[in-house]
Amino acid sequence: MMNAYTNIRIAYYSGTGSTELVAKTFQSYLESKGCVCSLEKITYRPIACPTAGDLLLLLFPVHAFNAPEAVYQWIAQLNEVDTGDAAVISVSGGGEVCPNTACRVSSIKGLREKGYQVRYDKMIVMPSNWMASAPSPLPYLLMQALPKAVQQITEDLLSGIQQTGKPLWIDRLFSVMGELEKPAGRFWGKRIQVLKACTGCSWCAKHCPAGNITMINGVPTFENKCHLCLNCIYGCPSKALQPGTCKFVIIKEGYCLEDMSEMLLPHMQVPLEDIKVGFFWLGVKKYLLSVERGKKR
Repeated sequence: MMNAYTNIRIAYYSGTGSTELVAKTFQSYLESKGCVCSLEKITYRPIACPTAGDLLLLLFPVHAFNAPEAVYQWIAQLNEVDTGDAAVISVSGGGEVCPNTACRVSSIKGLREKGYQVRYDKMIVMPSNWMASAPSPLPYLLMQALPKAVQQITEDLLSGIQQTGKPLWIDRLFSVMGELEKPAGRFWGKRIQVLKACTGCSWCAKHCPAGNITMINGVPTFENKCHLCLNCIYGCPSKALQPGTCKFVIIKEGYCLEDMSEMLLPHMQVPLEDIKVGFFWLGVKKYLLSVERGKKR
């Protein structure tokens, strides 16, 4: 059976690395199926647009029930197309549950305005980096489930399956309200504090997708462009950055995907159905069960 698509442009925004890992997993699996892929990271830096391909695959983490601001800016600078197919994959720590079900609506609308037909959209769940980490063993299980989730979506795409979500009406309202996070994020980012442990290595400035950090006399200085991705705080080698306000958004234990992948979990013999989770993580368990059973959303 021939693939529905053979030349795929993968564009993604990533802060702390989850969406980048998802994007690279898609690239690897698509290439194993004979597809030609280009991989493009969305940041503040303008780049030359690669050949459009016959499918645009857009991935982004959910920020306050929406895509990050950089994703909307990237869509706005896309060339219009007469015909073109697209798929949109959002990445969240909570799953396809209220209030996240409308998180792809605005980006899909933007792509359609550029002439794209969005044939497919879906959620992939990765470990949360916001406020609280999912209880063990969910982070480990999410890392283990990623290849299978990507395989299932890839097979849908290459088979020509069309699948679009049906957002809850209340989540459309949450999505509109969530846009307030963007100016709040800029306010938050300008107030990040530099601790004495800072070595002036400039890791934060080099890895900021918003271009919000400038090194002045060996000290990071924060501007008014923050996307609230949290990468600088979690990724700082010296742990020398901390929020100046709303410190509760940071997980105290930190956020490291490699550590989650290598967890030692002696209780992993417990069937997934029997693992107890709190109310706020029911969407994660639902997602894991759907991937395990190979069910479509």
